[in-house]
Amino acid sequence: MKRRAKIVATLGPKSNQTAVLRRLLKVGVDVCRLNLSHGDHDWHRDAIRKVRKLAGEQNRQTAVLIDLMGPRYRLGTLEPRRLRKGETVTLGDKRERVDLPVKKAILTQLHPRDRVLLDNGLVELRVVRRRGGRVTAKVVSGGPVASHKGINLPDSALPFTISRKDHADIELAVAESADYIAASYVGQARDIHSLRRAVRKAGAEIPIVAKLERGQAIEHVDEIVVAADAVMVARGDLGVEVPLHRVPVLQKLIIDSGRRHGKPVIVATQMLESMMERPRPTRAESSDVANAVFDGADALMLSGETAAGDYPVEAVRTMARIVEEAESYARQRPHQDTTLATLAQSDLPHRIGFRDGPASTPETKGHEIADVVAASAVFAARNMPVRQIVAFSQGGFTARLIARYRPGAPIAVLTTAPAVARRMQLVWGVRPLVLADDVRTHEDVVHLIDRELLSARLARVGDAILILMGHPIAERPLTNLMRIHRVRK
Repeated sequence: MKRRAKIVATLGPKSNQTAVLRRLLKVGVDVCRLNLSHGDHDWHRDAIRKVRKLAGEQNRQTAVLIDLMGPRYRLGTLEPRRLRKGETVTLGDKRERVDLPVKKAILTQLHPRDRVLLDNGLVELRVVRRRGGRVTAKVVSGGPVASHKGINLPDSALPFTISRKDHADIELAVAESADYIAASYVGQARDIHSLRRAVRKAGAEIPIVAKLERGQAIEHVDEIVVAADAVMVARGDLGVEVPLHRVPVLQKLIIDSGRRHGKPVIVATQMLESMMERPRPTRAESSDVANAVFDGADALMLSGETAAGDYPVEAVRTMARIVEEAESYARQRPHQDTTLATLAQSDLPHRIGFRDGPASTPETKGHEIADVVAASAVFAARNMPVRQIVAFSQGGFTARLIARYRPGAPIAVLTTAPAVARRMQLVWGVRPLVLADDVRTHEDVVHLIDRELLSARLARVGDAILILMGHPIAERPLTNLMRIHRVRK
């Protein structure tokens, strides 16, 4: 596998056509994202089934990510007008005579000096006072406003809610066996727990991607990363909620947190925006993609470029080439591995979301052992010629631990669960393989690994590989064993 960072592509009118979708998978899409803010359930159901069918034809494990709409805060209906700097306006319920109609849920969260940003931050208001059901605000930055423009409240603690539509969309995700559910407007870890309970109530355990797009979320990054199964740097809304000059640094901080805790990180928004209308990206966009690779992102996402753009296939192909070139350069640089160097000095349980001490349990100890085995495998692979690091995994946990150390050797994950294989497509550097045979012993696993690696041309007879697994197999333990093995027929 030449490319280690994964590509997430949003499906839409331009990419849900069978011929186009087939080409998207062929040129490198690892995860297909469906934005539930648009389209009805019939459209999304058809898209999911089409992805499954076409991926099967190409013998690919392609994941499906359902992106919930989440709470949306918008202006009500009003006559278009232009707000001028310094003027005073009133916000209130549409039943009252106000300048800007908004929902009551927004009004109750506003306090003096809070900012109210309209239309992606192009217009800024500052709250002066709130009395009853009306809020008075002063225009700081003027501009045009119209019906249903978006509202951001970076200084307000708006609650995370799961709407009736979100519940219906969760049921769709469960019914169609989606591989990930993305949560908008996350502010704290408890928001993830709330959504997870809703998914379980709907009848499934589906990994949750936390979209970090609020200023409040930045104050709770580590706890959100620990609570979620993956995170997304949603740079569009994030760039409205926090000053734009902070976004590049926050991107690095979020990716670093994801690596420390063994959780995949997706970098999203306007990566190749100009390719919606042109067959080539700008130099700045190419650099943006490459820098996300240098930062250590697990995956990079295309939104409008593949959903509604004129060049969806070219956008994916271009992104893949930029990623490959950036990774090739990174591998040629003198290796500076601070992660492994500091491992012995770190609070290891804390690094993967657990703490040792009075509350320690066999499960947390198992996670610690698995992480030490993963780090040892990466260290061994860097000091001996190894063709593959191979993890036999029931749930993908070990693969994420290996990937966070960004080894030079490719990572192959063998699992008996197709759903686990698909979910691994969001993890940096992982090539998932599905085993059709059941395994009962250590030697069963080794035999099947030999067979699958040779069949997929990932290794040749005599190649050295590192195998990680739990022992004894029948008890399905977390990884506690590393074996150095030479591939046999």
